[in-house]
Amino acid sequence: MVNGDFYVSTSGKDTNDGTSDAPFRTLEKAMEAVRETDKSGRHGITVCIEPGEYRVSSLVFSAEDSGTADCPVTYRANGGEVVLHAGVTLRPEDFHSVQDYPAIADRLSADAKKNVVVLDLTQAPYSLSAADWGKIYALGSYHTADKYDGDWTGSLYCELFINDERQNLARYPDSGFLQTEEVVKTGQGKEYDDSHRTRENWDDLRNPEPDVYRVNESLAERIASWKDLSSVWMFGFWKYDWADASSPILSFDKATRELTPRFVSLFGTRTDAPYYFFNVPEELTAKGEWYLDRESGLLCIWKPENFNTANINLSLSEAPVLSGQVSHAVFDGFTFQGTRSDAIELSGDNITVQNCLVKNVAGNAVCLTGEHNLVTNNEITHTGKGGIVLTGGDTQTLRAGNCIAENNLIHDWSEIYQTYQPAVTLNGAGNLCAHNEIYNSPHEAITYTGNNHVIEYNLIHHVCLLSDDAGAIYAGRSWVWYGNVIRYNCIYALGSEGHWPNGIYMDDALSGQEITGNILINIPRYALHLGGGRDMNVTNNIIINAGDRAVSYDDRAREGALDDGWFDHAAKNGDMWTALNASPWQSGIWQSAFPQYKTMTDDFTKAKTADFIPNPANSVLRGNVIFDLRTSIGYIAKPVHNFSSVEENMILPLYKINTFFADAGVGDYRIRDLQKLQKSIPDFQEIPLEQIGRIVS
Repeated sequence: MVNGDFYVSTSGKDTNDGTSDAPFRTLEKAMEAVRETDKSGRHGITVCIEPGEYRVSSLVFSAEDSGTADCPVTYRANGGEVVLHAGVTLRPEDFHSVQDYPAIADRLSADAKKNVVVLDLTQAPYSLSAADWGKIYALGSYHTADKYDGDWTGSLYCELFINDERQNLARYPDSGFLQTEEVVKTGQGKEYDDSHRTRENWDDLRNPEPDVYRVNESLAERIASWKDLSSVWMFGFWKYDWADASSPILSFDKATRELTPRFVSLFGTRTDAPYYFFNVPEELTAKGEWYLDRESGLLCIWKPENFNTANINLSLSEAPVLSGQVSHAVFDGFTFQGTRSDAIELSGDNITVQNCLVKNVAGNAVCLTGEHNLVTNNEITHTGKGGIVLTGGDTQTLRAGNCIAENNLIHDWSEIYQTYQPAVTLNGAGNLCAHNEIYNSPHEAITYTGNNHVIEYNLIHHVCLLSDDAGAIYAGRSWVWYGNVIRYNCIYALGSEGHWPNGIYMDDALSGQEITGNILINIPRYALHLGGGRDMNVTNNIIINAGDRAVSYDDRAREGALDDGWFDHAAKNGDMWTALNASPWQSGIWQSAFPQYKTMTDDFTKAKTADFIPNPANSVLRGNVIFDLRTSIGYIAKPVHNFSSVEENMILPLYKINTFFADAGVGDYRIRDLQKLQKSIPDFQEIPLEQIGRIVS
């Protein structure tokens, strides 16, 4: 409990004066009071929100709502949980037996008729309409819906959460995936074959021909039993496990068993691609599933255990809970939930989001654009997309944004969009991601674009659960993003059965990175995957039991530039060159900050020199300790040896971990005899393991 300047309470009135004895009812009224307060001579303004649930559609801030350096504005939860709910809480007592609704009941199995209950959302006290719950639009990071005429893209549909668990829109199978079988036809996707080359007229192509698959007899019978296919959707990873997309069904022919999605797969097709069907009322067959008849507003759920005391929430608002522009503002201690968008989406400087819980939202948790912004000590869970997105700083001048994502617990996110929705994203220049614990996600944990970011002391585990060509920390395809540092992170237990991702993945010729002092344990594929870049400083890392190779460092950029390799992005006029030439790499500011650029050349006649940009040159792989069944550092391409330095790495058999570390069996990776190690690697420094992860006060 703190003393405030204004107070808000669920029992207050907006006609009150906002004191503790006569609080406001809404946050909007408190914002108005702050806006009207003269900030000169003050040391801050605090708005105290009393415990309770506050229904908000969206709180939109403007410059007038800002504080100043001397007088920041703080909105804080006061004395208990304050929930800012952009959806609606549904009462269990308002649900009825599905038998009361024959049109729905007739499409359900006998078991479902016993377990499904129905709520008419159009009736009081909810009185909702189709505009509130929304239609189903394409989802997935790589859908092609925008190539088709019609209303196919928009906000995510409303979602149902029971006891803080996201419910599945009735689907088949109930969990996991089917696999595509025979590909009858590959449609007019962006990639037209396995060469990764782009269809020449792709940008101008409208309504491309879709793919066609043939299903097995059992699945054909099942699909034919569904009464209405026009509202059934498919979600899957149709070509690559890093490219998720969805499509409604265009047609199904029971006689030929040919299934045609409405939208083409962006990258083409393959057999054994994982997918499932959703929004199928006949498949409302298990706990955790629901269905909404979008014409009648009838909400159907499979009753959870202890249904009468269940916490049932429906997301509604299409806008962020907090949005707009504000500076010198603090948001402290709130629970954000129930939006079909991002929870917080603000621009401005000196914004702090701390001690909050963000859950059950369709988009990202916190997106801040500006400088000196801080996201600290929050818990983020059950988002449809990512966690924290910080954008700040100037990549032209390399002015630091000084934005920080620190000491957050981020878990069980990316539940709707299942690829490229990281827990933390840094964009711009000079930002920090530190001391976060990150786990349980289908894809990557941390990514970045830009320069001079630091990613340190993070504990990352159980991520990339549904992908192979992915990394817990990932960035790629740039000769421009120099100056980033990845240090003192612990990464372990990635992937799942059948999926073999990487630890730290510097993809597609990413260059100019420093990777030092990390510990990577039981990484299924490559602990360090270096995709052909240059000026990589990889030192002092510990790698234990990588499933494939400890290190993979290839020469894809050189091959793409000179030998017509698959990575034609590095060939003349490729997009790697386009991005480089659009950057200030030849400016005095950049060449002072990154002296490597001073000698680099784009002259193809100098391809045999270290200065030729596509060469994997001037990198250092030194002083790393590797425990490996094969006692091998891994794959190092010949040009890497020619143009870079690979030396003083200690490669030990895996069984020696028990003599090398204090007690690896219980996760104690302190080095037993550092002085002995330093006789072989003089510059090796012990990794500060006790500082990795969240700082718990």
